[in-house]
Amino acid sequence: MVDEAQLHKGPPEQVARVLRNTKQVLHVPSTMTGRHFHELFTGPNLRLEILGLFYAIAGRLSVFGLAHDKFPRQNGMAARERFSRKMLAASDAVLQICKLIAPVNDLTIWMLYEILLLSKVAHGDASSAKWRRLGDLSTHIFELGLHRDSQQSSSLPLFLVESRRRLFAATYQLDKSIATFLGRPPRISLRHSDCRLPLDLDDRSLEADQSEIELALQDLDSDGWNTQGSLHRSTFSRQRFLVATFREEILEVSLETQNHRTAEKLRDISMRCHQTWDSMPKQLHYSPDSRDENMSNTVCMMLIVSYLAYLYNDFLIQRLLVQQDPEAYSALLNVSSTILSTVLDFCAMREDMVDLRPDFMWTKQARTGKPIPYQGSRSVLIRHLSVFISHLESMSRPGVVNQELFHRASKIFSSIIDEVLEPRVAVTLPGPDIDILAGSGTCMIGSDDLEFLDMLEFGGSIDQYVMPLVCWLRFGLIPS
Repeated sequence: MVDEAQLHKGPPEQVARVLRNTKQVLHVPSTMTGRHFHELFTGPNLRLEILGLFYAIAGRLSVFGLAHDKFPRQNGMAARERFSRKMLAASDAVLQICKLIAPVNDLTIWMLYEILLLSKVAHGDASSAKWRRLGDLSTHIFELGLHRDSQQSSSLPLFLVESRRRLFAATYQLDKSIATFLGRPPRISLRHSDCRLPLDLDDRSLEADQSEIELALQDLDSDGWNTQGSLHRSTFSRQRFLVATFREEILEVSLETQNHRTAEKLRDISMRCHQTWDSMPKQLHYSPDSRDENMSNTVCMMLIVSYLAYLYNDFLIQRLLVQQDPEAYSALLNVSSTILSTVLDFCAMREDMVDLRPDFMWTKQARTGKPIPYQGSRSVLIRHLSVFISHLESMSRPGVVNQELFHRASKIFSSIIDEVLEPRVAVTLPGPDIDILAGSGTCMIGSDDLEFLDMLEFGGSIDQYVMPLVCWLRFGLIPS
């Protein structure tokens, strides 16, 4: 598009035309189909928002390793990271211009979402820039009304309504992920929203005309899941959204004064979370046997991601319950062990993974002498932790935005293993390291699989599920 419009060479009137287009309200006729939507912002109607969107996507693709032919083999990662930062600067510049001259529209929201994901890759998960960008995104979502299904105009074509639902679902679960990681309140509250779940439709269905979409709708059950057993990007978006609704409840309860009534609330949330998970289509339930069912790595990875988000909810609930009920220790250790084994399944499948970030706590039994209420194999846990340390060390390399955190995490884990295998009389707790690692962790993935990136386009952040990997250490793996 840039070449056809000669935007990089002039003449000035070409640039002026793009600015004039951008200033116009993006009106979408009710009869428009998804396959013709691009005509509103490309060609003679070229708008700045779509350029900013492409810049952000290009920056993220480069880090994910999907442009090997454009970067040298040696020092390729450094070149890709420099390119991603240039793309972030370019998309930011476009965003600032659009804020000055353009009415908020769907392209604005798409661009903000992609810039947020690129910012996470370029600056790391603990960056304050990520938090500010999430604020901009949620504000524009409210301004355009994506959070209120009841306020969606009946004149909007179905493909656009579904696209908005997908984007709201993705932003909602990302909001809960970031809030958990940074220990801050969520920005999007479900109690002030009535946006419906996106339908479990293949992306290609949104390009079709009305009759074809209606035909595709016949393959959905009453809850909006497809009945063919297919797994689409929208399938995982629905699943992650449902899991995130319980995360919001858990975060609210965690801010209350803890008492016996709190325990009742937590058990109720836990019960409903399990019921919701069990009610999902069976093809969405991950198990270690999934890899033996002729399932692609792409699908298997996404199943693990959703499963870990679900398990992390359970971990947070049990972690709060132990404050009221010591009997919850057993459930807490069990879910932590399940998370560890699942994370290692994920690592075993990775092709080009970056940014595996844990949060770590220390030990208890060495200080208290109390036995641990864990019935699993202690030797298996130690082996799993050793493998996990190896993954951390391999990712603690120069140039990685989270290098320092990986290095500290690896040191803490190694100290834990040393204490397990060679227990000392006294245990010295690491002060600053524990304080810095006191948040929960996140994982970002890169892959050469284009299909995998498609899955991640809406909802590109994996939940903070790595913190529980050492929970049993906190409560007593080390022998007295």
